[in-house]
Amino acid sequence: MSGRSYDVAVVGATGAVGGEVVRILDERLFPIGDLRLFASLESVGIGVEVGGRELGVEPLGPRAFAGIDLAFFCAGAAVSAEYAPQAVAAGAVVVDTSARFRTDPLVPLVVPEVNAAALACREGGIVASPTGATIALVVALGPIAGAAGLCRVVASTYEAVSGAGKRGIETLSRETVNVLNMRSPSGEEDEAVFAHRIAFNCIPQVDELLADGSTREEEAVIAGTRKVLGLDALPLAITCVRVPTFYGSAVALTVETERALAPDEARAVLRAAPGIILCEAGDEMPYPTCADVGGTDAVYVGRVRADPAQPHGLQLWVALDNVRKGAALNAVQIAEILTRES
Repeated sequence: MSGRSYDVAVVGATGAVGGEVVRILDERLFPIGDLRLFASLESVGIGVEVGGRELGVEPLGPRAFAGIDLAFFCAGAAVSAEYAPQAVAAGAVVVDTSARFRTDPLVPLVVPEVNAAALACREGGIVASPTGATIALVVALGPIAGAAGLCRVVASTYEAVSGAGKRGIETLSRETVNVLNMRSPSGEEDEAVFAHRIAFNCIPQVDELLADGSTREEEAVIAGTRKVLGLDALPLAITCVRVPTFYGSAVALTVETERALAPDEARAVLRAAPGIILCEAGDEMPYPTCADVGGTDAVYVGRVRADPAQPHGLQLWVALDNVRKGAALNAVQIAEILTRES
């Protein structure tokens, strides 16, 4: 850190990601001067405990960002579209976890373990953080790309309901109780959350379906992976699946490299890479599960093996806490780099 303190705003502070950002800032002793918490009108006045004291949640307004140095936006694309430019105009740097700016060519999309250098090239006051699935992919793929190049990537993601926010968590909880009690799983309040029942089910649709049969999430993961890796023409095929876990998402990954990379060599590369914990046969955790990674800060990689269908192929299993490392921690890590460079 530079030794100074920063006045910080968290927009969406009562949501799953925003609340985790607040906790992580406290845990990592981020040099905060004044901390202001913003959320929707129904959350205004709610107390949030931070470092042993309670802070009230405020509404967003015309002068909400006066004096703010750094603003975390964790409240969705519509809020970011309206208020992030206002925060920048007031003099703040914005770290946005929504989809609003991820594909903007003037806004860096950053995963610190992979492309922190992109922060030095930013032209404006906004930095975007990718989806959790994108973070899992690029942290695992980055070291492999550096060691052997990438020809093609095929992945299936298994994404927790917390990726849909608190309503996703509440929906899975309610539906699970209803199914176990032999009641109808869903009520009218569930309609806008998932396309189908999620309790004891898997849904091969994350976000809206597009005209070509893909989904908005698949489009975002492909675009985000290419942007973070700096490989605009990388062939990727992605299927995103919503699964009935509260926290913790995973990716089944098949990679074709430019030159042969034996599994032992790949494991050595991954073992040495920042942000990765490699799980190996004989370990207490020979491969990660979604339940294992909750509350942790790393991207976990296991089941590294050769792909029998192609000579330059590898298969991997990747998991992370989608709310923590897959959103909140990544945003805070970006902010930590920005403060070191200021």
